[in-house]
Amino acid sequence: MTESDKRATQEEPPGEGNDPVTVQTYGTVILVAGMALCAGALMVEDGEPSWQVLGVFMLVVLVGLVLRIEAALLRR
Repeated sequence: MTESDKRATQEEPPGEGNDPVTVQTYGTVILVAGMALCAGALMVEDGEPSWQVLGVFMLVVLVGLVLRIEAALLRR
């Protein structure tokens, strides 16, 4: 088996969900949605929402951030 055959068998087929642009786009959408939810909770509750609500929305922001970091690592 030649070197190019080895590389061809090790690469994942396209469409397996490892596209960095797709992962980055999902990360961006989730990040923005989480920030919008946090801002909305602050506006609706007059600046003092419960910490559970903000905690859940901050977890959404964290998931978006992790996806963006993963996309950056995939591009590397």
